[in-house]
Amino acid sequence: MESFDVVIVGAGPAGLRCAEILGGSRFRVLVLEKKAEIGPKICAGGLTKKTLDCLNFPTELLDFQTNKIKLHLDGLFLEIKQKDNFIYGVSRKRLGQWQLGKLKQFQNIEIRTKAFVSKIKEGKVFVNNRPVAYKFLVGADGSASVVRRHLKIGSKKIGIARQYLVPVRANSGFEFFYDQSLFAAWFVWIFPHQNYVSIGCGADPGILPFEKLAQNLKKWLKKNDIDVSQSKEETFVINYDFRGYQFGNVFLVGDAAGFASSLTGEGIYQAVVSGEEIAKIILQPGYQSRKLDKILRLKVIHERLMNRLISSDFSRSTLFRAGAFLIRVPYLGMKIFNFLI
Repeated sequence: MESFDVVIVGAGPAGLRCAEILGGSRFRVLVLEKKAEIGPKICAGGLTKKTLDCLNFPTELLDFQTNKIKLHLDGLFLEIKQKDNFIYGVSRKRLGQWQLGKLKQFQNIEIRTKAFVSKIKEGKVFVNNRPVAYKFLVGADGSASVVRRHLKIGSKKIGIARQYLVPVRANSGFEFFYDQSLFAAWFVWIFPHQNYVSIGCGADPGILPFEKLAQNLKKWLKKNDIDVSQSKEETFVINYDFRGYQFGNVFLVGDAAGFASSLTGEGIYQAVVSGEEIAKIILQPGYQSRKLDKILRLKVIHERLMNRLISSDFSRSTLFRAGAFLIRVPYLGMKIFNFLI
């Protein structure tokens, strides 16, 4: 039976970052990806500056970058603008392939694609029905994580999103639309990429069922005269039900752990940081992660704000407009935006 010190299930941003930090160490590392190609994933593809800085991702590989965001709040328009670029669009395939390329320098890391984990038992994973022993197991396999299921951890707090990939060359920048008559506390996004724009919306299906969300998104598109008849439709799940990241010698990172924000839906930054920090915990027993503590504190605040917006049926518009007033204050607006993301 094969044996590795660390087995990482999932080769997304979290799993690849975890492997990178373990690169060159004394540990033999195996990264398993069930898909044939590393990188592609259904995702809106938005990145913030802190994600870009954390990865040191080259700007020439970005699809789009801008120094402003347009907000539409129930008919009220405002713009957040800074001197330097602070929000970006990226191809998930390009991001994944770039992260994968960084691992080629490490002799202690092995990558396997088309590697389906069918079951997990104490101390071993079954990859395409063959057992592989591990000392440490990292679940980096997204919202439908097999490692999370092995730990018998449910996911009650989820968001389900629908997006259309509209085949046009983007020039409008990043835009967010709050239309509470259609989407309650949630928003429509427009994220630009090289040859298309992602237009979509997500919500808690327990409050705004997916069928209703999809219908209302079509209504919004029609109202805004946006043709999606030639566009690709995609659906994806966001897990923000955090229950912990360390369970003995088994770890969860990224969406598998539920690190994503319930307020903004952002998850790539949390995935990258959690992958990095779990690798440090494996390398340094007793390591205390201040970065993860900070992410979790902000996550709690986001969830409280989201719950307030959900429960404020009659005052939600007032809350949106109060937020819009604060965001219009130049310095304060960017501080609020940085807090939210």
